[in-house]
Amino acid sequence: MRIKNFAPVKLSTRTALLFGVGLFAIAALCLFSARYFFLLNLNEIERQHILQYSTQAKSVIDIVVRNQGERAHDWANWDESYYLVTQGDDAYQERNLYYDGLKNLDLDLMLFLNREGKVVESTMVTDQSLSTDIPSGIIHQLLSSQGLGRILKSIRAGQSSVEQELAGLMAIDDKVLIVSITPIRNSLANSPVGGWLIWGRYLSTIFPSRYSAILSAENTLELVTAKDNIAGKIFPSIQVENEGKSLVACVVLKDINGKPLAILKSSQPRSIVQGGNQLISSLAIAMFAAAVVIGILTLLAFRRKVGSRFLALEKGLEALVKDQYSTRMPVEGNDEFSMVGEVINQILTKSSYTHSALSDVAEKFEALYRNSNLGLLMVLDGKIVDANDTIATILHYPSGKVLIGQPLLNLCSESSREYCQVEPLCQAVAEGTRHFDTDMLSAEGTLVACKLEITPIKQQNGEALMLSIKDVSQQKVQEGLIKQLEKYDAVTGLVNRQTLFEVLKKKLYERHRRPSSDYLSLLYIRIERFNIVAGAFGHQMADEILVALTRELKHRVDCRILGRVAESEFVFVLNTDSRFAPYRYAKKVIAALEQPLIVEGVEVRLSVSVGLVLATPMIASAEEMMNAAEYATYRAGSQKTRIQLLNRGTFEQLKSHSVIQRDMVKAIRDGDIYPKFQPIICAATEEICGFEALARWQHPELGEVSPARFIPMAESRELIIALGSRILEKSCEFLAKVNDLRHNHGLSPLSVHVNLSSPHFSHSELIPLIKSVLKKYQIKPENLTIEITESMLIGSAKKVIHRMQLIKKIGVKLALDDFGTGYSALNSLCEFPLDVVKLDQSFVRRIGVDYQGEILVSNIVSMSNALGLKMVAEGVETENQKLALQALNVDELQGYYFYKPMSAEDGLRFALAGPIKSEHVL
Repeated sequence: MRIKNFAPVKLSTRTALLFGVGLFAIAALCLFSARYFFLLNLNEIERQHILQYSTQAKSVIDIVVRNQGERAHDWANWDESYYLVTQGDDAYQERNLYYDGLKNLDLDLMLFLNREGKVVESTMVTDQSLSTDIPSGIIHQLLSSQGLGRILKSIRAGQSSVEQELAGLMAIDDKVLIVSITPIRNSLANSPVGGWLIWGRYLSTIFPSRYSAILSAENTLELVTAKDNIAGKIFPSIQVENEGKSLVACVVLKDINGKPLAILKSSQPRSIVQGGNQLISSLAIAMFAAAVVIGILTLLAFRRKVGSRFLALEKGLEALVKDQYSTRMPVEGNDEFSMVGEVINQILTKSSYTHSALSDVAEKFEALYRNSNLGLLMVLDGKIVDANDTIATILHYPSGKVLIGQPLLNLCSESSREYCQVEPLCQAVAEGTRHFDTDMLSAEGTLVACKLEITPIKQQNGEALMLSIKDVSQQKVQEGLIKQLEKYDAVTGLVNRQTLFEVLKKKLYERHRRPSSDYLSLLYIRIERFNIVAGAFGHQMADEILVALTRELKHRVDCRILGRVAESEFVFVLNTDSRFAPYRYAKKVIAALEQPLIVEGVEVRLSVSVGLVLATPMIASAEEMMNAAEYATYRAGSQKTRIQLLNRGTFEQLKSHSVIQRDMVKAIRDGDIYPKFQPIICAATEEICGFEALARWQHPELGEVSPARFIPMAESRELIIALGSRILEKSCEFLAKVNDLRHNHGLSPLSVHVNLSSPHFSHSELIPLIKSVLKKYQIKPENLTIEITESMLIGSAKKVIHRMQLIKKIGVKLALDDFGTGYSALNSLCEFPLDVVKLDQSFVRRIGVDYQGEILVSNIVSMSNALGLKMVAEGVETENQKLALQALNVDELQGYYFYKPMSAEDGLRFALAGPIKSEHVL
C-alpha cells in the first residue's frame, strides 16, 4: 500500500508563523484601541473646558450689563435729574455732564428723556477726551424700534411697568453698546415718573481687555449678520478652527429686545489633543520597534528550541514509512503526529520486520528522549545511568554524558536528600506520590528550584527510576514578586495598611521587650477633599496626584516607613529622639500641602489633617494605636492648626467614638436614631408650609450624639443606606399623620424634606423604596422633597441627571441643599433638573452685615426666580434677616427665629398653627 502525501508546510513552520502574526496583531490592536479611547477622552475634556470658558465670558458680560442698570438708580432718583426732565435746567449739563464725570461713571454717553419721550439733555465722550452732544444719528438709532423705541412706546401705552430699570445690549454703528433705561423720580421715590435716564457704554472698550485676568480663553465679539443663519443653528456650538489647532465655542448674545445681536466666540489652543497625538505617535514608534525586535527574537528562539524537536521527530519517522503495510490503524490529519500513527500501523502489520521495527522504535524513542523539553534522568541502584542534554542545561553541565555514572546524591541539596535515595523514592511511588518540589545543585553549586516526576521502569537487571525534571526557578521568582506586591500599594509603591500594621506590631513588641529612650509615634495624614478632586479630574489624574503626594511627603519627613492605608490616607511610623520631633514633622507636612501641587500641568489644591499619636502605656496594642491615630486625624479637621495630638482628653473622646461605632447598627435597627422635624415657613404668610427631617440620636450612655459625628461614621461603615431608608420611612409616616390631621380641619397638605447621602442617592434600591413608602402611607409624590448636596452632582453628569429624572418621573421634588458651598453652584442650577434651591445659612448671616452680601443674595434670588426654582433660605435667626429676605421675595424661610427641630408630637401640634408669633418660637 502507498503512503499518502503529506503537506509540504511543516507544523513547526506553521506554528512559528502563526505565533509571530498573533504577536503583531495583538500589539497593533492594543495600540489602536488605546489611541482611540485616549484621544476621545482628551477631546471631551477640551470640549468641556471651552464650554466652561464660554459660559464664564457670557456671565461676565451679563454682570457688567446688570451692574450698569443698578448704578443708574442713584442718578435717576436725584432731585436735579427729576427737575431737569420735568421743568428744565439750562445749567444742568455744565454742572454735571462733563468728560471726567462720564469717565468716573464708566460711561460713553448719557441721555435724558421727558415723559413724552423727547430728548431733554444728552452728552457723550469723544476721542479727544472731551464731552459733546450726542449726534442725531446715534440718538435716532437709540430711540428706534430696533433700540429702545419699542420699550418706551410700550411703557407710555401702559403695557409695561415703569417701576424698574432695564439694561441690555444693542448695536450702534456696528458696535455693541451696553444700554440701560431707568425711570426718573425725586429722591424720595414717591413722585410719578418724570422721564427716563439712558446710559450707554461701548462693550468693546472694556471687554475682553478689562477682564483678561479672570477670563480663561481668548474672546471676541462679532455682530450677527444674515449669513450667520442663527435660526438654523444650535448654541452654544463648538467648532474646530485654524486647521485643527484651536477649539472655538460660540454663544449668541441677545439685544435688549430679545433678538440675536452678536456672537461671543471663546477660543483656546488644542494643546491637550495635540500633546496626546504626539504622545501616541511616539508610543506607536516605540511599540512597533519593540514588537519587531521581540517578534524576531521569539521566532528564532521558537525555531531553535521547539522546531528542532519537530524536525528531529519528522526525520526519524520518515524512515519508517517508506515500506507498505497490510493492516491500517485509523489515522486522522496529515501532520507529523499522523506520521507516528502510520509508523505504528506498519510495525503492527509487518511481522517479518518485527526485530528491525522494534530497533527503529527504540531509536525514535531515543530521539524523543534526547530532545524533550524536560530534563530526564535514568537512575539505577542510586546511580545515574543516562541523562539527556536538557537536564544538563538546567543544571549548567556541558552535556548529559558528564552526569552518567555519578551518584544521584551529587545533584541533591541538603534539604532534598530524602528524594535522592532509591528506597524512599520507591516507597513514595508505591504510596501514590509521584510529584515533588525540590532544589537541585547546579554545576557551580547553586540551587535550582525544580519539579520532579518519578516513573518506575522495569528492566531485566532490576527496576530503574526515570526522573522527569522541570526548571521552575523563574516561576518561583514570579511567585515571590506576587507575594511582594501583596505587601505594597500598586499606585504609590508604599507599604499597604496590612503591612504597616505588621510593622507597627513588631515595633511595639520590640519596645515592650527592650525599652528604649527613643519615641515611637504615628503620623496619620488624611487628604481632605480628595474624592471631590478625583471626581473632577478622573481616576488616572487621581493616581498621578497620589504619586505627587507620596513624593512630597517623603521629601518633608525623613523616615523610611511610610504607608498608604486608605484611598487618601497616609501613615508615618516614626522613631525619634525627641517627643517634639513628630509635631515638627506634622507642621512641615501641613505647610507643604497648603501649597498647590502641579500635576500634569494642572494646579491642584488640597487640604490636609494630621493626627499624631505617641506610644504610651495607655495604648495597649497596634490596633488601638492605629485607631487612635485615625480618630485624632478626624478631630484635627476642626483645629485651626489642622493637627491633633492624642492626649488624655482626646483619648476619652476616642472611647465615646468607639461606643458610637459599637452601638450604631443596633441604634439604626431599633429606631434609636430617629428624625426630628424643623418647620419651613412661607415667607409671605409666615405659616408653616412644610418640615425638614433631621436625624437625631439620644444615646443611653453619651446623651445626644451630634449628626456631624454619627453620619460620617455611618458612611464609612456602609450603614448610611439603612439609616437613610429608616429616616425616609419615618418622615413619610409623620407626613401622613400631619396631612390627615390638616385634612380634617380643612387645611391644605404640607410637605416634608428628607436629606439623602451620596451612596443612598446612587443606590439601585432607592427608586423602589420611594415608591413603596409613598404607596404605604398614601402620600402624594409632590409633597415629598429629596434634598441633595452639590458635591453629589460632581462626577458623571449624565448618570446623575438620569437618576434625578427617574425620581422626578415619580412626581417627587428635588432640592439642592447648602447652595453656594460647592464648586460650581451656577452650573448646578442650569444643568440639573431641580425644583428647590436652599440658600446656605452662610449667605443669610451676611444680611445686615455687609452690602456685598445683600447684593449677592439678591442676585441669587433673582437668578432662581428666572429659572423657575423655589428659593428656601436656611439659618434665619433675626428679625432683620427675616424682613430682608421677605423684601427680596424669597419663597420660604427656615431657622431658629421661627422653630428649632421638634419631635413628631410637637410637629403635629404646630402643623395646625396659624402665622408665626413670638410666643411660638422654640
